[in-house]
Amino acid sequence: MNMTWAQVIAGLSAGRALIEIANTSPAAAEYLGGRFLPRVQRPDYDVAGGQMEIRSVMAGHVGMDSAYPQGSAIQLRDYGHKTAKLAQAIELGEEPARNLQKLLLLAQAGQAQGRSVQDFMGEAGLNLFNKGVVQSLDDSAEYLTMQALTRAKIDWTFNGRRLLVDYGLPTANRISLTGTAKFSGSASGFWKALTDAEKLVKGSVGVVMSQNTLQTILDNVFHRIQIVSDVYSPERNIRTVQIRKTQALVSDGSGGYVIGSTGDQQTSATLIGYGREGQIIDPSTPGETIGVQMVPDNVIAVIGRNSSNELVSLTGTPLPQQALGYYHVAPTVEGTWRGEALGRWGRLYTPEDNPYLLVAEGVENGLPVIRNAERLVLIESEA
Repeated sequence: MNMTWAQVIAGLSAGRALIEIANTSPAAAEYLGGRFLPRVQRPDYDVAGGQMEIRSVMAGHVGMDSAYPQGSAIQLRDYGHKTAKLAQAIELGEEPARNLQKLLLLAQAGQAQGRSVQDFMGEAGLNLFNKGVVQSLDDSAEYLTMQALTRAKIDWTFNGRRLLVDYGLPTANRISLTGTAKFSGSASGFWKALTDAEKLVKGSVGVVMSQNTLQTILDNVFHRIQIVSDVYSPERNIRTVQIRKTQALVSDGSGGYVIGSTGDQQTSATLIGYGREGQIIDPSTPGETIGVQMVPDNVIAVIGRNSSNELVSLTGTPLPQQALGYYHVAPTVEGTWRGEALGRWGRLYTPEDNPYLLVAEGVENGLPVIRNAERLVLIESEA
């Protein structure tokens, strides 16, 4: 029996299965952003976030109804007033199509160990949708989220449009370490800066940095670090290390050592090194992608609680405290027009003039929102 892509797509799309796949949050074990800025579906496009300033600067005309970009590229376009529109369209390439054709011939000849033509075509369609569309949208949303958390700003240009977001980080919440006080320096200010940051955010829920920066911290003997535990995520994207500061030993003048200080040996911390990389558009080479770290080197983000509460002033007046923030997921016009759920929309289809071509598409309107920048401290170091 000959299968067509239209039949396979109908089976994969039954019960809105593709929409559900597209709206499934990325694996928490390998993506970090959702721990601190959870995805929240909203019925509108406008975001309200403390001191946030959002600008979309047009460097070249982009039509609102232009087609999604072809290939492994993400499109950023202005949509509504505040959220950014991320869109993706990708075809089943020539090489995987040829490999698939070989498998189909084996299946038709009964030489595929019980696997059918529909099995192979269904897997090819899902792989194209998952890897080509869903993961690319996940990575772009994660990149924006980690820029918000580790830079307190977003500055991203693609397709002639520049997205600028300034989250209004207070001056006191940006700690700079230079000279010998840098992370790798002989007088590193790492421990003091971390202690100061914890006080500013009133207790952190995450101390996040790149895996390169984490290794620099651990390698500096002047930090007197003892590793209590060291755990990687299954794909080694996230490394979580519990450390404590050891006692300082000084010479006793007779060839032995004595404890030189006793006031800081109980200092401890849990550090998170994030090594995930994503493919984003190269601003200097249109049409090309480059691999980038989700978290830049030489910066540590000390992230406070993402919960709201009320403090009471000395006069008894309640002082509302905003939560840190969230990732705003706005409706998609594509999905709304078709009666789909709010949030990300995606589909598999074959063009009418080419029924043998398989195309996957997806779109999301979203933006990281930091409502209370006082719950974020950035420790920045010279390289």
